[in-house]
Amino acid sequence: MENPKLSVVYYTHTYFLDATLETLKSIKDKVDIHLLIELAPESKKSTIISVDNLEGFYAIESIEHVLDSDSYNLLKPYFMNLASVNFVMHTAIGSYSISSIMTATKVGKWIKLLQPDIIHFDTISSRTIGIYPYIRDLKVFITIHDPIAHSGEYSWKKRIPKFVYYKLVNSFFFYSNFAKMQFIKYHPRIDKPKHVIKLQPYSFINHFCNVENEGNDSIILFFGRISYYKGIDILFLAIPKVLEKYPNEQFVIAGDFSNYPTNYDFVNKYARNIKLIDEYVSIDLLAKLIQTSKFIVCPYRDATQSGVLMTTMALGKPTIASNVGAFPEYVEDNVDGLLTEPNATSLSNSIIKALDSNKYKDLALHVNKNYSFNTANYNQHKIVSAYNYAYASAKRPQHIKRNKKTYNEQFY
Repeated sequence: MENPKLSVVYYTHTYFLDATLETLKSIKDKVDIHLLIELAPESKKSTIISVDNLEGFYAIESIEHVLDSDSYNLLKPYFMNLASVNFVMHTAIGSYSISSIMTATKVGKWIKLLQPDIIHFDTISSRTIGIYPYIRDLKVFITIHDPIAHSGEYSWKKRIPKFVYYKLVNSFFFYSNFAKMQFIKYHPRIDKPKHVIKLQPYSFINHFCNVENEGNDSIILFFGRISYYKGIDILFLAIPKVLEKYPNEQFVIAGDFSNYPTNYDFVNKYARNIKLIDEYVSIDLLAKLIQTSKFIVCPYRDATQSGVLMTTMALGKPTIASNVGAFPEYVEDNVDGLLTEPNATSLSNSIIKALDSNKYKDLALHVNKNYSFNTANYNQHKIVSAYNYAYASAKRPQHIKRNKKTYNEQFY
């Protein structure tokens, strides 16, 4: 008789949902997954999720109840064969507020009632602290996106959930060898198993592509959340050097500058060549920008892996990226992109190289934009084997079978 599937609560965030969808696709036939997606004021607008109002909801809400019908229908195919899909609804701005702790406590009770075997956090957030008392008997896994804070983004508050949860963990997962080695360097005393899995191109953005934009490669694009570590100032210094040889090139910089000082004097000086989109970029606009780009630039000072890169790859565009972090693991230099050093001279030389004789078009031919079943099988083996190994020595509890509706009826 075949053993029953392990029951897994997979807790992720709107910021990571594009990666989560591809990862879950590889394992959802092997385990029963209850997906929880954290939704909060700071994360209610992301690449995939856009919600205007968080008020009036319970702590846990079904995804179809929160999203409009068009958004839900686009996501629905990704959720096939999942046991349940719900949002964790945080309404307070402060991640350590009484409201957030109360919400997390309710989520913990919901999980306790569900009686899963495993909880897998797709990165620990500050808002999960209240869950802790309810999961100490479970097998705990954490996917670490950023083992340490990026340059200019350190916060002592982000250390608290790590202190709380790391001691419970059975295994850690990373999306790059770089991230794994960085974690080992900064946490040498943590001796739990550490596994590297691989990102897939973020396919969701393909829903927003327009055939009218195909072949209209007219801009050089930088997009994403604007922060010091992403090196926007390096790009600004590189642009004049590029324009000396290619005076008609058009640069588009798209992202929210609210947490980073904008050099309007520079932008105004080169107004003929630079377009600044200083706002949250919707996914339909982002798809258009990428489709009409020659290539994307990522002049980062430091990085682990990059959602910008995986989104770009899904649309078959090459990337010029700094030779830092995990970029060398995902960009093959001079094949499907170019690797550069995080300084203006190196970046400008790489941009010019990509423009010379339209080399960027040759690079685009080698970008692997499709879902890889080899990568999926690799990830499935890594994740499911880790689950099974951690659970092998534990006695599986007798589960009470309930459907999602019953969970919510008892919970509320």
